[in-house]
Amino acid sequence: MRKILIIIVISLTLFSCSQSKVWYVQPEFEETWTSIIQSAPKPAMKIMVWESDELPAKQGIYITSKLRQNQQKVNVYYRLSYDLEYQGAQVLAFDPWMIFQKYRNPELTLDRAYSNTGGSGVVLIPGREKEYVNAWIARLIQESPGQFPLEEKTWKEYENNLFLGNRFPNGALTYTLNDVFFRLMGNETAWFYAPISVIRHYNNPQKAALEAVPFPEVTTDGQYSLQAKLLWALPVGTEKQKKKLSPIITWLKKPETQTIIADALGWIPADPYGKPYDPMCMTSQRNWLTASYIYDVNE
Repeated sequence: MRKILIIIVISLTLFSCSQSKVWYVQPEFEETWTSIIQSAPKPAMKIMVWESDELPAKQGIYITSKLRQNQQKVNVYYRLSYDLEYQGAQVLAFDPWMIFQKYRNPELTLDRAYSNTGGSGVVLIPGREKEYVNAWIARLIQESPGQFPLEEKTWKEYENNLFLGNRFPNGALTYTLNDVFFRLMGNETAWFYAPISVIRHYNNPQKAALEAVPFPEVTTDGQYSLQAKLLWALPVGTEKQKKKLSPIITWLKKPETQTIIADALGWIPADPYGKPYDPMCMTSQRNWLTASYIYDVNE
């Protein structure tokens, strides 16, 4: 009789484990996501770090910034800030690329951003950081709004030519983030294209003098864009299991939940009723809400 009871207990435990819901979390978000679910009222789910390029097969919710595993250099999402979801995935928060400048300085003009002849003011880029180089190239390389070339050769050509001419100051190819911040916070007129999280994590009280403005657009049809890193929640498992996860997705959609998530990351909540952290985030949120399309660059 005792053996039978032990077998039943083990069987129930295994069944319970097989039915348990899991947060499948991309490695870079593990620590932050752990703190989020510890501080927010949430459904009880365990965390599992998910490093595979394949989607998890068992029941749970995949938390990732790499929703589309494809060979495209750029992922483009139309109406994302209106729909707030894409192919069953819910966008939770975004880390937008904005132009940062001291609030008394003039905004970066279209000609100064795209022309390679230089001019007044200093356009800053940390040339040692591939992410920042690709961000600038993505702005220059669009064949038409939202249309990016697929060939890696084209991107490489732009990269080879990006630091030629006078768009950036001498030595920008070897600039680090520290070099950029030194000049940005100096006395000259300067502009820095960066994710808002980098500015939020910049430990300098003088950054209160900074404001965020949109990147000047080349457009003939009134379409405006926003480059951003996106955090997604994707239910996985069988269709029946996904339906059982709907209360958790509903919880994730709440502006209050997304505000907690965004503040933990230093990002901005995707929901328009989520609370932006400061005036720079508020400006970025308005840009998100009015953008015709959102895009992110695969590194």
